[in-house]
Amino acid sequence: MSEIIKLGCGGERMNKDWNALCDPFVGAKIEDDGGARLLQRFDESVSALRSKVEEGYNHWIITFSGGKDSTTAVVVALETALTCLGQIEAIDIVYSDTMVEIPVIRQFALSFLERLKSLDRIAGLPVYYHAVYPAVEERFWVCLLGKGYPPPHQRFRWCTRRLKIQPVEHALKAFITAGRTLILTGVRLGESRSRDISLYRSCKRGGECGQGLWFRYSSRLQAGYMAPIVEWSECDVWDFLRFYAPTLGYPTGYLEDEVYNGRETRFGCWMCTVVRQDKAMEKITSLPEWAHLRPLLNFRQHVKDLTRAPESRVPRADGKLGRLTLEIRQQLLDELLKLEEKIGMTLISPDEIQAIREIWQQEVDR
Repeated sequence: MSEIIKLGCGGERMNKDWNALCDPFVGAKIEDDGGARLLQRFDESVSALRSKVEEGYNHWIITFSGGKDSTTAVVVALETALTCLGQIEAIDIVYSDTMVEIPVIRQFALSFLERLKSLDRIAGLPVYYHAVYPAVEERFWVCLLGKGYPPPHQRFRWCTRRLKIQPVEHALKAFITAGRTLILTGVRLGESRSRDISLYRSCKRGGECGQGLWFRYSSRLQAGYMAPIVEWSECDVWDFLRFYAPTLGYPTGYLEDEVYNGRETRFGCWMCTVVRQDKAMEKITSLPEWAHLRPLLNFRQHVKDLTRAPESRVPRADGKLGRLTLEIRQQLLDELLKLEEKIGMTLISPDEIQAIREIWQQEVDR
């Protein structure tokens, strides 16, 4: 499912000199050394992207989650595009909504995209916006409460591919122009050990690494993958969003304090049961304006505790614990609907409820 909204394409072209793009940074409240390093990172990323344009990659798809890294990748890509107007045919920004995103980050992501649509600075760029969602039968609540999957954990992390990867890949296949599409991500080295290993393995298989550039060509999708901020540090990203991007008109200055509630916060879904402690939600709900979301944190823990008990699971033929019992699933749906009413926020769609009840009925009929 994809919603496409077109933003002012074919407008007046503005030829931008790259050096002029750095002017707004002068006077920003940042230490000189940090500012110089950040400008160097920015310059490297822009140069890397421009080199791919010269190779014929004139259609960009930017995967966007609303987090700090993907937001930075969007801004860097748009600023680069301003330096090569007329060479890029289209820029598709694809927002993947898992439908269990932490409400604060989801609100920022959607408002950020809305602001981009009316931003004069990029009005001459061929930018298009898309929101993609998991298929109803693959959504979190349908899998958990309908099919009876136990909450995701490290050995059975069934959520990521269903909620995020598959919807994005489906959208990518619909948008890609073979040999001319460049898929941009906000992946960075240093985010996690597993992510670093994945990047290094890709380099060994032919990916290009170094100097602000990580690039890999996917023969399966017939498109290039690129991470323009792969070598940026976390401080680089935060300084860029807090001090530099706002001088260009991008609404990112409040992301650190009002959305992340400080640095060193990693976002996921509010129902993420893979992590032992949801530090992001704990930090967010400690703020007065988001304290009403505390019941979400409590419900997540309740689900973990309830489904951990052996009596909440159906025994398999081999004696191991299988899916959740129908009684437990029915109980959790009732509690979820009461939670919705309590906080005044939609947590599960009517389509999902219908799909869940249909699955239950099929079980009863068997």
